[in-house]
Amino acid sequence: MTSQLVLAFGSYLFGFMTCYVSVGTLYFPATYVIEDTPQQLEAAKEEGMILPFERTKEPIEYIPGHFTDAYTYFHHYLYHFDKTSPQQAPPTTDFQDLPMLHIWPNYFEAYHNHWQRYRGKEVTFMEIGVQSGGKIPLLRNYFGSGFTYIGIDINPSTKMFDGADYVNIEIGNSEDPAFWKEMRAKYPKVDLFLDDGGHTMKQQRVAMEEMLPHVQYDGVYMCEDLSTSWSPNFGGHNFQDSRNEDFRRDTMVGLVHRSMDWLNAAWIPGKPMIDSKNNTKLNDFWLGEPWWKEFSSSVKHIHYYNQIVVYEKGLVEKMFATKTIGYSIPYGDSGEHSKVDWSSVIERVQAKLRINKS
Repeated sequence: MTSQLVLAFGSYLFGFMTCYVSVGTLYFPATYVIEDTPQQLEAAKEEGMILPFERTKEPIEYIPGHFTDAYTYFHHYLYHFDKTSPQQAPPTTDFQDLPMLHIWPNYFEAYHNHWQRYRGKEVTFMEIGVQSGGKIPLLRNYFGSGFTYIGIDINPSTKMFDGADYVNIEIGNSEDPAFWKEMRAKYPKVDLFLDDGGHTMKQQRVAMEEMLPHVQYDGVYMCEDLSTSWSPNFGGHNFQDSRNEDFRRDTMVGLVHRSMDWLNAAWIPGKPMIDSKNNTKLNDFWLGEPWWKEFSSSVKHIHYYNQIVVYEKGLVEKMFATKTIGYSIPYGDSGEHSKVDWSSVIERVQAKLRINKS
C-alpha cells in the first residue's frame, strides 16, 4: 500500500514552508499530499519541500498570477520577497539592504531537482553572473552553513558582496581561457557550477569547455538563458535550429546537441549491443573536439529544460546488458504457454528481497 502523508508547512524560510492557494484576491495556507515511501516522506517533512522530481497535487500560486506544480524553497522565497507578493503590501522597509534578485522562476524546478542532495553539506558553488548579489542569500538559506559561494563577474562593483567568509567574488572575463586557468588553480574544488553570465555564445561555450571538466566527479554543471542561441546580439542565429550547420557550430544550444552525441559515444560506431566508446575512429570523427572523451567518461546524465541545460557528473559505468535467473521465451511466436501465477511469483520475490509490502 502506498503511504500517504499530508504535510502542512509552516511559514518560515528554513524549515517547514507554507504553500499558498488563492481564492479571489485572498491567499490561504494549503496542504497537499505527497505519496512515497515512509523514509522519503520523513525526509520531505524534515526538508520542508517536495522531493526532487515530485509534483504537488494541485498547482500552487506562489506570486499573483503565477502557478507551479513543483513548489520548492525557491518559490517560497519569492512568496516572501518578490515585489508583487502580497507579503509586500504595503511595501516593507525591513529589507532595504537585501540584494535584489532578478530571476526566472521557471528555473526553480531544475535547481531543486539537481541541487537538493547538497543541502546541509559542505558545498562549493561557483556562479558566473553576480549582478546585484541576490542569489547569495537565496542559496545560503537553501544549502545551509556549509555553503561557499564563488561569484564570477566582469563588473568590479560586485566586489561589494565579498563581505563574508563564505562569499568570494572574482573579477574576470568568462570567455578568457587564461582566466579560467587561474580560477581552477585558486579553487580546486567546485561542486556546483551555474553559468548565468553574459550569455554570449563565446562566453557560454568557453566556460563549459574550461569548467565542466573541473567540476567535481559527482558534481553538477548548469547553463541557463539558452534563448540567446537564437539572438544575433549574443552571437546566435535566429530562425535556425540544429538542422543548420552554422547554428550547430556557433551556438551554445548547438554545443548541447553535440554533447548529446558525446554522451552516446559508445554507439556511434554502429554496434547497438556493444559499448564501443574506445573505438579509435571516434578521435577522427570528432577531430578538433578532443574533450569529447573526457566528457563521455565523466558526464552521467544530461537534463534539458526550457532555457537551461544540466550536466550531472558521476560514475560512468561501461554499458552492458545482463539477464536474471528464470525462464524466457523466444522473440518470435512460440505457441501457447502456461499462464504465469503472479501471486506465487511476487510472494517468493518479496520473500527473497525481504520486502513486506501489500
